[in-house]
Amino acid sequence: MLESVKSWIVSILIAAFIVNIVNMVLPSSKIKSYINLVLNFIFIFIVITPIINFFSDGISLEDRILKTYTKYNQEYIDSMNKLSKDTGNESLKSGYEEGIKSILQLKLDEYGYELEDIDVDGKDINKVKVKEKSSNEGKTKNVQSSNDEEDKQVFNEESNGKSKTDMKESLVDILDISIENIEID
Repeated sequence: MLESVKSWIVSILIAAFIVNIVNMVLPSSKIKSYINLVLNFIFIFIVITPIINFFSDGISLEDRILKTYTKYNQEYIDSMNKLSKDTGNESLKSGYEEGIKSILQLKLDEYGYELEDIDVDGKDINKVKVKEKSSNEGKTKNVQSSNDEEDKQVFNEESNGKSKTDMKESLVDILDISIENIEID
């Protein structure tokens, strides 16, 4: 301890001596004030460095700065990873749900239905609601149609009942859900 104080005082005296020598040797000019400023900063650094080392518990200032920088950098990386993971999960989930909706819509178009609602929880599909595409158009045509067209429509409604069961079975095969979870309006 006493040895370090002795070396500190010696370094201060040497620095003060060098600063005074440079001040005496330099001619008076505009640059002299700038050189004095730089020399005074060096002198202050020489005086303050042992004090900083005393309070830093044997860790150099550079190491302490690097340690702090590394700590903040690691926290930043962790927060960015968490944010990207959360964002990635949400975009993956919405992409999965949109993909299921588009596949279902393609399949339902074959049967003349459209997707009303779907309840997706993670990778499991809980409920699917399906409605007929143009039920209002069929009613207006029914009023204006002739007897032959009414007979065709009755036949279509009978085959429509069959297509509902076919559609449900097809959706069960595609989505791997129970038939009770499919509602048709």
